Amino acid sequence: MKNILDSTQDFLEKIRAYSLQRKLPSAQKISSLAKKTVSVLRSENLAYRPALTLKGEVGAGGLLDFRGQKEIPCIVVPDIHARADFVFNILNFILPKKISGLRNDIRIAEALSEGEIRVVLVGDLLHSEAQNYERWLLAYDEFLQGDFAGKSMKEEMREGLSALMAVMECKCRWPENFHCLKGNHENIKNENGDGNFSFRKFAQEGEMVMRFMQAHYGDEVLDAIYDFEKSLPLAFCTNNLFVSHAEPLEPLSEEAVINAPFFAEVILALTWTANDEASSGSVRKMLKTFCKPKDKNIHPAYIGGHRPVRGKFNLRQNGFYVQLHNPLEQNVAVVRADKTFEPETQIVSVENSE
Repeated sequence: MKNILDSTQDFLEKIRAYSLQRKLPSAQKISSLAKKTVSVLRSENLAYRPALTLKGEVGAGGLLDFRGQKEIPCIVVPDIHARADFVFNILNFILPKKISGLRNDIRIAEALSEGEIRVVLVGDLLHSEAQNYERWLLAYDEFLQGDFAGKSMKEEMREGLSALMAVMECKCRWPENFHCLKGNHENIKNENGDGNFSFRKFAQEGEMVMRFMQAHYGDEVLDAIYDFEKSLPLAFCTNNLFVSHAEPLEPLSEEAVINAPFFAEVILALTWTANDEASSGSVRKMLKTFCKPKDKNIHPAYIGGHRPVRGKFNLRQNGFYVQLHNPLEQNVAVVRADKTFEPETQIVSVENSE
């Protein structure tokens, strides 16, 4: 036990270093870590990540399926958006047993090392949000003047790449218990097509990030991150939980989610759905398809991020869908296997977890 805890503490210090990073990472470090993570993603255990079922196609499917695995608590993490400190705070948070149902209070990183919990991120690792609005405008001025790697953009990308790499490190360390889904911001090349739309909000963030990567790092690093994004799953499920980045546009079959990497409409349906855009009952139908709690008194939960909320959460689809993403807070959902998820008490802040 002592060796596990010592090793976990060393890893925590590595993730803390990402959150305190004041320089851009080297091209070699990004490329090496991204390729290592892609290898992990593409060789995941078929017992929980079913392979594509399309004839003639080989590869990891779009669904993480833990319905046949050991039932343990799940930590659902909303959009990261360039917050490496959020990643560290999650790992460093001491999870109270009264919330998790575990035997003891335990630090999330230690619970991961002991295989006692699963962590799933809904995606959106890059692009900081409103707290850096002014910086985006300054970076956009630089961009319009032809400076694709100016001072403001370097600050943005230092934060974004630190968060991205912290997540990659976690995936490589705990491949079966730490997971990240694809969000709509996992689009480093700012593509239009194949389930992606180019992104702009405060400026031309998608184009600015792509041009920065080309100017500062070159195509090899850009391609390595692109491969990482393309290797991410689209959804996660257990007997009593379903997670995707966004509210499902329409109800989807298990086959459709597994084969999502080949169907743009499925990727869009799980990553880009706006409020009030989803078909009525899509969440309830998805839960009926994917989730069958062993205890019939437990009601399964569907949790996602994507659209910002005020406070801890927002309920949609007659209470069946829980939106979790507050960009000004660092909240996570703790979903137990032995009881119905209660957002009022089981969404907790990990901020200032030191």
